[in-house]
Amino acid sequence: MPRIPIITPESDLDAEQKRVLEGLLGRRGGRIPGPYRFTLHAPAVTEYMHPFGELLRLRSTFSLRLSELAIIVTARMWDCDYVFQAHAPNGVTNGLPQSVVDALARNERPAFEKEDEEAIYDYLTELFEKHAISDATHARAKALFGVPGIVELTALSGYYGLVAMQLLAHEMPLPEGVKPPLTRRG
Repeated sequence: MPRIPIITPESDLDAEQKRVLEGLLGRRGGRIPGPYRFTLHAPAVTEYMHPFGELLRLRSTFSLRLSELAIIVTARMWDCDYVFQAHAPNGVTNGLPQSVVDALARNERPAFEKEDEEAIYDYLTELFEKHAISDATHARAKALFGVPGIVELTALSGYYGLVAMQLLAHEMPLPEGVKPPLTRRG
């Protein structure tokens, strides 16, 4: 049960919320993605958050295979079932091996076949777990993706950390019929 009301197009909204919601619905094909169902309580947050998310996800220098990997690694680190279940299928559709998704869901290190996938996993995992990245891991990612790429990768993960925090803090339920995909840590 969510801790704050989930906003829908039928919610009783003030003028600012309605304005931001109309823009959001127009850009998202008439639907409100999960985190914005909460952030619309603070419409200015949504107004800045949504275009930033679009930039990082839809105009990324990374392929969908790699950006979705970064998103589900972030979801795994936050134990956010909602983000994980929303993005893992798109990763697989775009070439991410199901075995990688399954290992992440079990909180295990995947057996990577591609260096770029392993580099993203190592970069983000070190950042989340150690709050630092070793020189070797940073250099590897920089060699593969360039300086703009690692800046974008860090921003993408940070953005999805923000999404995960909104969903977790306010207890967004999973869509009906969806079972939690992540094995609990600890």
